[in-house]
Amino acid sequence: MHRYYVFVRTCIYMDKLAWCIEFPPEKGSSYTAVDYVINDLGIFARTERRTKKTGMASQLWGFRVGMNKVKGTDHLAQAGGRQALLWQKVSGVTIGDSLITVHGNRSTIIQIFCTAGNFAAAAALIQTMRAAHPMKAGSDKDAAGWICWEQDEDWEAGESLDDMITAEQNSGDRYIEDEILEETIIP
Repeated sequence: MHRYYVFVRTCIYMDKLAWCIEFPPEKGSSYTAVDYVINDLGIFARTERRTKKTGMASQLWGFRVGMNKVKGTDHLAQAGGRQALLWQKVSGVTIGDSLITVHGNRSTIIQIFCTAGNFAAAAALIQTMRAAHPMKAGSDKDAAGWICWEQDEDWEAGESLDDMITAEQNSGDRYIEDEILEETIIP
């Protein structure tokens, strides 16, 4: 069983749901934060390892190991990973008690940890968007671009997931290699 605490920051719009879940360890001041955005384009997740900064030494050490200051907090964050899955590439959804698991592309799996307050809204939005965007089994250049976005290492911890998504949507076309395009094919 997972223990988790919710950092209260849930935004619900007509076609968007965004929130952050924190998974603290049993001891210490470090924790993992997972941000989610579900919108009319797809499902997005970002993971960061965060540590409470306790002085100049920890801030300098954090910078040396790739940690950045989280805006508006007294924490340092180290980038983990990002995931993106467009609606037309979703091949299956499993809805549990507080966990929704979404499968898509060839091998993408996004585990969505929900709060008691947003679980019903998240499940409903996922079902609505799946109905509005039928699955496409063939290759998809847009989905391949988001796989490239997942693999980019030029983003900083502490940056808003919403801002990252907007920046990618506003960026130019990506060069897509054949093997990345093949990852979008649903068997």
